[in-house]
Amino acid sequence: MKNILIIVFALMTAFTSLQAQRTETLFGNAHSIGAFGGPIVEYHFIGDDVDVMAGGGGALIINDFFIGGYGVGSAPSSVFDIPDIRSLDLAHGGFWLGGTYQTNKLFHLFGSAKLGWGAIGIEFDDDDFDYVDDVFVVQPEAGVEVNVFRWFRLAGTASYRFVDGISTNSGLASDQFNGFGFNLTFRFGFFGNNFWRNKDRDWD
Repeated sequence: MKNILIIVFALMTAFTSLQAQRTETLFGNAHSIGAFGGPIVEYHFIGDDVDVMAGGGGALIINDFFIGGYGVGSAPSSVFDIPDIRSLDLAHGGFWLGGTYQTNKLFHLFGSAKLGWGAIGIEFDDDDFDYVDDVFVVQPEAGVEVNVFRWFRLAGTASYRFVDGISTNSGLASDQFNGFGFNLTFRFGFFGNNFWRNKDRDWD
């Protein structure tokens, strides 16, 4: 887990450094500045189960890079077929870092990393015993985004969720929550002047 965190932070630091070198100062000479917000839906495959997460996030856009925050939680339709457990909820939120490439194109690359803190709440079949455990989550993702309108973009990505910090007292292990997933990110907002570089296109 430690090595994974080092790699993620190194990649994001390198990306930020490249942006800063191109613009000389992060804000002063930025080619475009914008902001967005919107809902997030995630589907994580845990063995034969599907963990459905829903929430939202928002961020400040500087050129093709964005930095902000997010929060997601297990939806009622989530299913975990774990013996002796009646229900299980996972929720987490924190920093959201990412970027896009050639955003003036109808379809373009989208990537991000979510770094968050949260908790797992467990209700056992035994009514006298419930359990809450704090966790740390790292979730990189990459995929394709489409410009639906000038103010709305839809991204479909593949991700991998790493969960750390689950105590053995819960009877569970972090590996039970690690896994690949598919995400839908709805971004509403102003995406900066880069979007109008191609004057011949109109997304309305």
